[in-house]
Amino acid sequence: MSSVSPFQSPTEALPEKSVDFRTLAFRPVQFLAFWTAVLAPLAYPALLLSGLDGQTLLVLLTGVFLANVLGLVLGRDYRADA
Repeated sequence: MSSVSPFQSPTEALPEKSVDFRTLAFRPVQFLAFWTAVLAPLAYPALLLSGLDGQTLLVLLTGVFLANVLGLVLGRDYRADA
């Protein structure tokens, strides 16, 4: 005979593994950061081979480099559990 009651309270019906709000909010940021870190290096050859002047090229390369580093830092644990 089973001792399981069909009249469980809502807290008993929840799964044991709970996810807090910060984890749910940070997951899309990790997703975007991971893919930024993956795709940003593809812009380096295009920028270096384009005919931009020195100052514009430097600003764009610095921006892409910073986006790449930020993506590496923020997206490093993306899908580590899977």
